Amino acid sequence: MKINVVVIAIIIVAILAFVYFIVKRNKKDQKELENELNSKEINPEKHTEDKT
Repeated sequence: MKINVVVIAIIIVAILAFVYFIVKRNKKDQKELENELNSKEINPEKHTEDKT
């Protein structure tokens, strides 16, 4: 049984392209999440109790 080198090369290139796509999308999503979290302003609740 002969191993077809062309088929193996195509499979390896497809796997590398898939990994590159996933890493690139993950970095973009991470940057968007950081920007979203940084843009939200967190205001603590103010206490309305009278201190007497």
